[in-house]
Amino acid sequence: MPFDPPPLLASLLFAVAWVGHACLWVALMNFLFGCPLPKLFLKSWRWVTAALLFSFPLLLSVADTQPVLVYLTLCLTFGAAVFPAITVYRWLRKLPPEVAITDTKSFDFWKTLGPECLGDGKLRAATRLPGNDIYKFDITTMTVTLPNIPAAWDGLSLLLVSDTHFYGTPSRVWWEAVFDELAALPTPDVVLLGGDYVDTEVHYDWIATLFGRLKWDKAGFAILGNHDAVHRPERVRDGLRAAGYEVLGNGWKEVSIRGERCVVIGHEGPWFKPAPNLAGVPAGVFRLCLSHTPDNFYWGIRNGIDLMFCGHVHGGGVVLPLVGPIFTPSKFGRRFDLPAYMKRGTLMLLSRGLSGKEPLRYRCPPQVVRVVLRKG
Repeated sequence: MPFDPPPLLASLLFAVAWVGHACLWVALMNFLFGCPLPKLFLKSWRWVTAALLFSFPLLLSVADTQPVLVYLTLCLTFGAAVFPAITVYRWLRKLPPEVAITDTKSFDFWKTLGPECLGDGKLRAATRLPGNDIYKFDITTMTVTLPNIPAAWDGLSLLLVSDTHFYGTPSRVWWEAVFDELAALPTPDVVLLGGDYVDTEVHYDWIATLFGRLKWDKAGFAILGNHDAVHRPERVRDGLRAAGYEVLGNGWKEVSIRGERCVVIGHEGPWFKPAPNLAGVPAGVFRLCLSHTPDNFYWGIRNGIDLMFCGHVHGGGVVLPLVGPIFTPSKFGRRFDLPAYMKRGTLMLLSRGLSGKEPLRYRCPPQVVRVVLRKG
């Protein structure tokens, strides 16, 4: 005898199954966007995913076939059990005890600059959707306490700037306001640039002129991201060098900071290969890594990285109440949307980045991270 639930229960089961269906396909999209796949394929797959999400009701018209019934059962399982369990787990997560967010200074440049923020990007109209935080900006200060930093580094400051995605919106006026605030900060010891600088073929000159405004006491380092890989990466590297930065690529460099030896490692994988080879890195020296994606966290653990800085996932960009972010371009889905992670002696810090090719930010304003190290 077939199961014939009452209408209210049938509607509830339908909604839960649709949530499970969405979980499966969005998880696949997140995974694919964490892989070094062609830009055209990823752009097309985004539309395919959207079509699949909204076509779920059509499955009911063929629900009497065995494959569809199996799939609907899988959707119900994910919607009723897996997704709620993951959501509760995410609520319970905490920052590692080594990290304290001590201050966040927030700005809303739309209030002061108004339409001057718009610029000429193709999607500039989307920035005025209700609740969009794209023209806001946070400077977050993290105090990081580690037992293995050299005593001379107590109080060392680092500035992480990532994911500018220059493409015309926000406008140059908005970016000048952002860099005005960054230039007004106490001069950091080290400036770190985490990749994804441009999203057009006409904004390369913004790299040298804007990033060249940042000053440091000891060093400035940079790597490239996945968007730079499809926008003439050597020209991006030239712009960063013109601004005074040491461009690490997939490599490492031994430096002295406050008289203490340190190895600074760049990791641009998986979009640029091969991954860094650390065979010649001296033992017993503090290892600091600048990686575009947090997916390289486990590589960092295997290679004894002490402190890792990342961007790329934008904190999820659109963060829903209770649920959290949905789209995070990572092989690990929504795992890396917190500001910090610690595992087996490797501490990873993340920035939400400053912009994106799609100018949408909900409950997730653009961000720059300032880190102050303390001896544990």
